[in-house]
Amino acid sequence: MHQIVKAGFVIGMAGFMATSAMAQNVVKQFPSGLKWETMDLIGFNYNYPGFEGTPNERKIADAIWGSTIAGFPIRDGGQRWSAAIIQVTLENNAQRFIFTSLDSASVVYPECEDAINSKDPNTPIYTICPIRIIKQDKKTGQSTQAKYSGFCHIASNDGDQPKSRNYAQVAVSADGKTGYYRVVQYGKPAPECNRAFKLP
Repeated sequence: MHQIVKAGFVIGMAGFMATSAMAQNVVKQFPSGLKWETMDLIGFNYNYPGFEGTPNERKIADAIWGSTIAGFPIRDGGQRWSAAIIQVTLENNAQRFIFTSLDSASVVYPECEDAINSKDPNTPIYTICPIRIIKQDKKTGQSTQAKYSGFCHIASNDGDQPKSRNYAQVAVSADGKTGYYRVVQYGKPAPECNRAFKLP
C-alpha cells in the first residue's frame, strides 16, 4: 500500500490543483446512515504520548508528507519543527480513500492558520488547514487526488483536552462520490467545521 501511495504522486501539480476547486460546502445536517471513522493522530518530531498513530497510517503519512516535513527549518536544540497529522484510510469494494491533513506553526507552514491563543475555555483549539484526499483504484493502483482549504484541524491530547474528547471524523457516501467531515471539540460537536465535498 505504501508503494501505491507513492505511485499516486506522479500526478502533476497542474492536475492536482485542477481538482481543488471550491467543490465543498458547510453542512448544517448530514445525511443519515453515514459510517463515521475517526482520524488517527500522528506526530513527527513530536514525542508526546498519543501521537504515534498506527504503523500503517504512519507509513502512509510519511510517504505523503515526508518531504514537506523534511523542508521545515531546524529549531534551537537541533530538531526540526514538529508536525501533527490527522489521517484515516477508508475503503469500499473498488476504491481506497486516504484523508490526510498536516498542521504546523504557520511560520513554517503558512498554509495553516494558527489557533487563537486564549485562556477562555470556549476558545476553539483547532487550526484551519487544507485537507488532501487521495483516491486509489484497488484493481489498477491508479490514484487521483484533491485538496481543499479551510478545514478545522484538531490535534489535541493532553491531560486537560485528551483526544478522546477532541477529534475529527470522515465518512464517504454510498456511491463513493461525496466525502463528509466533522469535528468534536471539548467533547461537543463543532458545527462550524462540518463539510461536504466532492471526492476526486
